[in-house]
Amino acid sequence: MKKRYVIFDFDGTLANTNNIIIASWQATFDRYLGHTKSVREIEATFGEILANTISRLIPDAPVSEVVDFYRAFQDSHQQDYVVYVFDGIKELLEQLRERGCIVGVGTSRTEYSFNNYMKKLGMDKLVDVAVTMNDVTSHKPDPETIDAVLLKMLDFEGNPVDSTDAIPDSVREAAVMIGDTKYDIGCANNARVDSVLVGWSHYVDEEAMLADGFAPSYRMEKPEHLLEII
Repeated sequence: MKKRYVIFDFDGTLANTNNIIIASWQATFDRYLGHTKSVREIEATFGEILANTISRLIPDAPVSEVVDFYRAFQDSHQQDYVVYVFDGIKELLEQLRERGCIVGVGTSRTEYSFNNYMKKLGMDKLVDVAVTMNDVTSHKPDPETIDAVLLKMLDFEGNPVDSTDAIPDSVREAAVMIGDTKYDIGCANNARVDSVLVGWSHYVDEEAMLADGFAPSYRMEKPEHLLEII
């Protein structure tokens, strides 16, 4: 087996939350800019933490207020937009664990939001460890998210280490990050971990990704293809 430590992003990788995210941004842009933005512009922000997107795209607005507005809209409109697990994902997670892989999630969602969705979607028992935005201080594409997941994975299998610097190179070589955005791929690149860019979620501007210096190790169009990669 090439890979033992398998790390997934959540939004756009495990679950299709695209419509509620897009709607939340459109409402936010309309409220604070007086107009909306194109879907492509919003898709380009996928994977970035809210505060950073707001600082870039709504620079004159108070960040904390806008974050609260965005989250309140998403919480109150969840029933209006279908959020679902992508076809084949649950089966993939089950097969990975049957093969002896440790399955983790590294997401930029808050702990509350992530756990809420995982429970609603029936995936809370299919993942061994998770790291949310509440667990790190530097977010994707900084390597801290993956490093934090790897530390939890080592602890989960009974081989804890004291710090990121103590993560063996062999563990990084046996790890892979699966995601749908340049932030996921950049996080993997910076953490010295192989990455897989998924093609089942939304448009990804790979030229922009490469311009930022990030490149996926692999690409896949269906979840089951990961079994061939690892």
